[in-house]
Amino acid sequence: MDTLDRTEDVDPTYVLLNAEDYSRYRTPWWTHVSNPWEAQYIARQKVRPVLNRHFDILLVNSWEFVIAFRSLARKIPAAALIDSVPATVDAQLRRRGCGGWKRNLSAHFHHHAFGGAVRSYQYFLPMGSDSADSLENCYQVKPENCFVTLAPQNLDFWKPGPRTFSPRLRLLFVANDFARKGGDFLLRLYAGHLAGTCTLTIASNDPSLERRALPPGVVWKRGCDRAELRQVYRESDLFLFPTLQDFMPQVLAEALATGLPCIANDVGGIRDLVHDDQNGFLMPYDSTEKLWADRIADLRSNPVELARLARGARAFAIERLGMRRFEEVLCKVLNRLRSGGIDLPPLPVRQVRSAVS
Repeated sequence: MDTLDRTEDVDPTYVLLNAEDYSRYRTPWWTHVSNPWEAQYIARQKVRPVLNRHFDILLVNSWEFVIAFRSLARKIPAAALIDSVPATVDAQLRRRGCGGWKRNLSAHFHHHAFGGAVRSYQYFLPMGSDSADSLENCYQVKPENCFVTLAPQNLDFWKPGPRTFSPRLRLLFVANDFARKGGDFLLRLYAGHLAGTCTLTIASNDPSLERRALPPGVVWKRGCDRAELRQVYRESDLFLFPTLQDFMPQVLAEALATGLPCIANDVGGIRDLVHDDQNGFLMPYDSTEKLWADRIADLRSNPVELARLARGARAFAIERLGMRRFEEVLCKVLNRLRSGGIDLPPLPVRQVRSAVS
C-alpha cells in the first residue's frame, strides 16, 4: 500500500480483509470446511460495493484471492502478489506429517481451482523462489511472467545500531505462531545445549507461552511495538529460526536489515534470504538439536566471524531487500498491465486506476 500510494500513475482503491470480517459476515456452512473457502467468500462479499466502478487493473494479494477474483481478472488486466501456492502449502503440510483423506481432498480442490484461475492473470509477484518454481512447474506459468519480490523492508527504519558481541551469546527468536515456527525445538535446544553459555530472548504474542515452563536464561517479551522490536534485534547477537512451515518470513528480513546474522531451517523461500557463510547458515529441515548447537558454538567462539556475518546481513538487505527494488518491480508489472505487456514509461499522474484486493 505504501508503494502504491507513492506511485504517481495509479489511483488505488483498497479492499482489505481483516480479522473482524470473519465475525461481521455470515458465511454458508460449506465455507467452514476449508479456511481458504471462507476467506474467498468473505472477500467477494466485501468487494461487492465497489464492483460497479470502473477499474483498469486488478491486483490481488494471496493465492486464495487469485481464485476468488478470477471472474474479474478475465475482464481487466490482473496480477497477483503471493507468498505461497496450494502446491507449496500442501508439500509443507505433508512434510509436517499432516496427511489423511481430508488433506488429500483439500489439496485436490485448492490445487485445481488455483490452476484454473491462474490463466486469467497476466503476471505474478511471488515472494520466494519456491513459489516461483511451483508456478512454473505445477501451474505452467511462464518464468518471464513471474517477478520475485522477496520481503521488502524500510531500511531506514530497520537498520543496525552499535553492536558489540557478548561472550555470553545473546540469541533471539521472533514469531507469534510459536509451535509452527519451531518453538518447541528451540526450547529443547536451549535447555539441552545452550543454557549457561547463551541467553535467549523470545519476542512473541503467542498466549500459549503462558502455559510453558521457560528454562532459566530465557526472557519472554510480549506486546513489542515496531521500535521496541527493532531495539531487541539490535541488542542480540544471533537470530534463530527453526521454523517447521514457512514461505517468506518477515522476521528474517527484519533481522538481516538490522545486521543480525541468522540460522534458519531450509523451508520455503528462506534460502532466498539466508545464505551460508554470508549472512548466516541454513540448516537441513531434519537437523538435530546437536547440529544446531554445534553451529552456534562455533560462532560463539569466534566473534570476528560473527561480526563478518553481521556486516554481510546488512549488505544483503541493502542489495536485495530495499523498498526501491520492490517499487521498481511493482511499477514494471503495473506498466506492463496497462500497456499490454510492453515496457513503457509510466503514464502521467492519476491516469490509471487500479482495484486492489
